[in-house]
Amino acid sequence: MYKIAIAGAGAMGGRIGISLKQAGYDVELIDDWEEHVQRINKQGVEVKTETDVYTVNVPAVLSKDVSDSFDLIIILTKAMNSEKMMQRLKEAGSIHKDTAILCMMNGLGHGERLSKFVPMSQVYLAVVMWTAGLRGPGQLLLEGGGYIDFHRSDGIVDEQSNAILQLLNDANLNARVSDDIFKSIWSKATLNSVLNPLCTILDKTIYEFGSYEHSREMIIPMIEEIVSVARARNVELDGKLLLNKIEAAYPKETQGLHYPSMHQDYNKGRLTEIDYLNGQISAYGEELGIPTPINTLLTHQIHQLEMKIM
Repeated sequence: MYKIAIAGAGAMGGRIGISLKQAGYDVELIDDWEEHVQRINKQGVEVKTETDVYTVNVPAVLSKDVSDSFDLIIILTKAMNSEKMMQRLKEAGSIHKDTAILCMMNGLGHGERLSKFVPMSQVYLAVVMWTAGLRGPGQLLLEGGGYIDFHRSDGIVDEQSNAILQLLNDANLNARVSDDIFKSIWSKATLNSVLNPLCTILDKTIYEFGSYEHSREMIIPMIEEIVSVARARNVELDGKLLLNKIEAAYPKETQGLHYPSMHQDYNKGRLTEIDYLNGQISAYGEELGIPTPINTLLTHQIHQLEMKIM
């Protein structure tokens, strides 16, 4: 049987992990939050949905204690912790020559980072459009629907791709092999690079930010920078479609009542993923000779805020 690890068993890792476990797969959760791991092992994962509360029993382990080898490792750590996690898993012998590494993290540049540890042919990149919340250690809040797009990072559809597709859909995660995963990754990264830093700096919900009558004037120049950098990296984005996608998140009945994840991290005293969003766009821009003054400024502003929690 396929043996699966969820490396980074927070809210989304929990959602993916318990879905696979309920589908009958051999799943282990890996995380470095000791209280979280202990509660899962003692009481299972408590899941609250719009209509129900139930418990799923699934084993969990701290990354320092991992000893098993896996056929599939789904990476859902915070972006800044992914390389440390991969190094631990490699040292533990958890990654073999046929292990698929499926990256579900937000942000840009993960394929290059993960390829430091395994060949690109073992790396799969995904865009996850599900939501999940963590109410406390071992306690998930799961609402709404979603889907997952993924593809092998070198563009090849192989037998492993079909196996991953099957197990994700066995778990009712609405997966599909993408025709253009890099376009999907950059599209989601654009939304996150706009709403995450602005709502964090301004301390606003998505709805509150969008209610400002000049919000479009703020975000169009950001989008233009991202589109220019993406195009130079052979990813074609449509600025108008991206603007529409961002503005579709403003209403209260969609995502408007929520604070973006970066705002949540900052207000919980955690470092943010700014370097993997606006910071990565700025880094690509510098490599390519494309000015990205707005994304660079936002990166510095978030780092200024982070000085309070370092």
